[in-house]
Amino acid sequence: MFWALFVAVPLLLPCVPLTAQEPERRWNVTVMAGAGYMAHGAVHEEKLARSFWYPTADLRVGYQTSSDDPASYAALFNFPTVGLGVNWKGSGHFDWVGKSHLSDLLSVYGFFEQDFIRTRVFSFGYDVSLGLGFNNAVYDKVENPDNDIFSSAMALYVGPSLRVAFRPVRHLELGLAGRYTHLSTGRLAYPNMGFNGLEVTASARYALEEPRLPVRRDSPKADFKKRMLYEIYAGYGAHRCSLEWEATGKTTPWPTYTFGTSACYQYSPILSSGLSLDFFCFPGELQRCVARNELILYPELHPEQYDYRPLCVGISAMQQLHYGNFTAWVQVGAYLYKHLGVMEQPNGCYQRIGGKVVFPRLANTYLGVSCKAHYFSRAASLDFI
Repeated sequence: MFWALFVAVPLLLPCVPLTAQEPERRWNVTVMAGAGYMAHGAVHEEKLARSFWYPTADLRVGYQTSSDDPASYAALFNFPTVGLGVNWKGSGHFDWVGKSHLSDLLSVYGFFEQDFIRTRVFSFGYDVSLGLGFNNAVYDKVENPDNDIFSSAMALYVGPSLRVAFRPVRHLELGLAGRYTHLSTGRLAYPNMGFNGLEVTASARYALEEPRLPVRRDSPKADFKKRMLYEIYAGYGAHRCSLEWEATGKTTPWPTYTFGTSACYQYSPILSSGLSLDFFCFPGELQRCVARNELILYPELHPEQYDYRPLCVGISAMQQLHYGNFTAWVQVGAYLYKHLGVMEQPNGCYQRIGGKVVFPRLANTYLGVSCKAHYFSRAASLDFI
């Protein structure tokens, strides 16, 4: 499933509208370096390490999009830069309390950069990175018992940032960025506290051609008409039960099923908003597992009297961002019906974030990946849609 997500990232590249007459000199290479701090709770400070500062570095190869059509997606996003990058974090250099430890982290990702402001000498904007992270120090109850950050050698990597850049000469760009990075398994493995890093980096970029300036926005948006977007979706994912871990010290990768329907109003070429009715289904065996473990952990709550049900129903507000055939979306929803357990996912709200690639020639069928979370921070499942 992680590989499906990683393969989806470069699919952004075919979504970029280009013309045959444009020069193929819009490539650039960027080197980044800086320092980061792993945001952690007091429990990590006490049992894992005394210091959580680390060095970080990136190498990126990018392509600045361009089009002669001022109504194209490239122009609407101020000619963004897309590409591939590699990130290294020196998290193996923490000041460890005992034998438990982390390793250095290596991530491979695709990125998307957009400038809010761009002149010939200055730019300010954001970028988003998405890919896979790798580490070789995972949880082990004997050799690495205090490392509940990772229990899998592979993790999802996400890295949004804000950046400013200065161009002293036409082909050289010097930049400074503040970045938040997150690596976790999306509840495919447990324990999974995840790695949250706050970083400041400096960068130097060499471009084969001077970055193109944005065009005026008063041109008519070619062929765009406001419209409703309707969809029916179905997905399959995986979930690890924290109650099973607390009661037995091990977890099972339980399958999860999701399906639903949504209606969104697309009021601009790049934005649409609407509502989604979501259904989440868990196998009956998971319900029996939850019931057994809640009886062990919370007998005072009388779980034997609880009515366990495998189906959850929720309604959510949905915001979508469109770039050609690629769409990123976020949802914030509330459960209308949920009986998973007394203490199993007891919250009443959920969030989902995902991306999808639409295939217009296949009746607008799409493939995507979404991560469902609670409390805006705790992953519940990773789903292939």
